[in-house]
Amino acid sequence: MGMMTPPKVCHITGLVTENFPSEWDLVEYVVQINDKRILFRFGFGHTNSDFVESNKYILQGLILNDKLTAEFYTVKSPVLDNEKLEAMIRNALVPLTPEDKITHLLTYLHSLQEYEGSEVPFFDNEDKQELAKKLYFKNYDELIFYLFTLFNLGLIDGIDVSSKDGRELANIRFTFQGLAKVIELNESGTQSERCFVAMSFSEDLIGTRQAIKSAIDEVGFKPILIDEIHYDADVTINDALIAEIKKCKFLVADFSQHKHGVYFEAGFALGLGRPVIYLCKEEDFSNTHFDTNHYPHILYNNLNEHQEKLKTKIEAWIK
Repeated sequence: MGMMTPPKVCHITGLVTENFPSEWDLVEYVVQINDKRILFRFGFGHTNSDFVESNKYILQGLILNDKLTAEFYTVKSPVLDNEKLEAMIRNALVPLTPEDKITHLLTYLHSLQEYEGSEVPFFDNEDKQELAKKLYFKNYDELIFYLFTLFNLGLIDGIDVSSKDGRELANIRFTFQGLAKVIELNESGTQSERCFVAMSFSEDLIGTRQAIKSAIDEVGFKPILIDEIHYDADVTINDALIAEIKKCKFLVADFSQHKHGVYFEAGFALGLGRPVIYLCKEEDFSNTHFDTNHYPHILYNNLNEHQEKLKTKIEAWIK
């Protein structure tokens, strides 16, 4: 427990805490979630800010989806305060708008199907409140609202078994319109398994190119580089890269050698609302443009370290 007595329940999860002994002048405790022990460390007298308190469901969702960085599971866990917690909330790539929430719920339901037309085992063996947090809803009532919205839109079918105890939808199955919507979402890029790579194609960066492709591939995505794409002769390269970026879930931009095309492609992806991961050789970073150098970059000298950092970033930020 450090040198301070921890609270009985966690500031973030609301779960019962377990003392963590150390010599640090901190409030330290462990919480058990998903068979993992997470170490939380705070300064004395910490209380959540209003922003953190009203949005801690996002932090809970990150925890339930194993999106915390590896340090939280070791004695090197960061010392948290409201500034860091607010940054974690603001930087989290989670569904926030109504459109994003309904899309996320639809694709999650689709992932549970055994085959097209089979019943979706939505609530099987899951705590309803915990499932809501896992899907980044504030509570179960919000989850049910969006579930019935999908039902009312004709994207899923089911039996309304609502009672005085609350609204419920049973025997959930996808309609043809719902399956068509999932296909549309996959093709639009938001649910894609593709990643567009924007970088210089100089021979000097062949090793960097391979490290980026390997990192993306190892975490389950398909790297897309425009010079490896075969497109119709009547399609310009600009039209081809725009089409490919639209079909990708996120973009990795390496600004080493400062090619203008990389800036354009990263900006176009941002305009589409796609996440962009920024990379640069450390020796080149001082010359990056002021429009981008304020974004957090993965700076590298060693390609092995560069590959591991990129994998960790994708796993924490995208998957």
